[in-house]
Amino acid sequence: MICVPTDPFIFRWTVNEAGYEWQESMDGKPRLFPRHKPGVGIRHYVPESGLFREFAGLHPTRDAIQEFAAKYGDLFDRWDIMHTSRSGRFVGGTSLDRWKIKVGDMRDLVSIWDQIQDERLGELRKIIVRSKNEICYVRGRTNVTLDRGELSRFDPRDVLLPARAALQWEINKRLADTDTPTLTVPRLSWTPDYHQRIVFLPCNLLAEMWMQFARVTTGEFRLQFCAAGCGKYFQVGPGAVRVHTKTCSPRCRQALSRKLRKEANPFRAST
Repeated sequence: MICVPTDPFIFRWTVNEAGYEWQESMDGKPRLFPRHKPGVGIRHYVPESGLFREFAGLHPTRDAIQEFAAKYGDLFDRWDIMHTSRSGRFVGGTSLDRWKIKVGDMRDLVSIWDQIQDERLGELRKIIVRSKNEICYVRGRTNVTLDRGELSRFDPRDVLLPARAALQWEINKRLADTDTPTLTVPRLSWTPDYHQRIVFLPCNLLAEMWMQFARVTTGEFRLQFCAAGCGKYFQVGPGAVRVHTKTCSPRCRQALSRKLRKEANPFRAST
């Protein structure tokens, strides 16, 4: 019997404690393989709510991707990779090309979300195209009709709501994607007090990050950038730390405190 906490969105992933390294796989592509060291295993963890933001800001170089994986693990497990391999065999970890595509995909859509939040209407009008009878979402090869006809649900002058509808379409597409895969599926599980409840289970780390993004767009929780400059986002508000919290961890809080003291009294800091 599997027991779950009361939070229906709890997700756990694994990290190879020995780290990861780039190797050429059987298909000739550079792939990120877990290192094998005797006596070194895996670490289970629960990803932070703002991990998708860190992923979207990742520079898709070999070193940066390797460092990300050392902290958070590969994007997919071996069964996902076998599923998407043309040969149907396990050919190694996630390829460099695939990492770059997934980082770019997340970055583009997070950018649209930021444009919506900041009400950057000029930038949004580049992807929300209006004609006499239609409102379309156009980005790269994507061309989706959001609304048509005289009884439109959108105000003719509004661009924010159509942009939110476009982003919703993009995220829903990924939450249901069985090919990549990045789908999240509901399932019944037991709570510690032996009641059944529905939980939502992302199939891998990339799917979990799309679920995080989806929850942020609903306003379910807020993210704040760590003031210590570590590059992480953390959750604030109900169910998390207080809204006025500036850092993501005690370590960063201490680092920020030292920085502020040094700025306030540079002479003392240098003696």
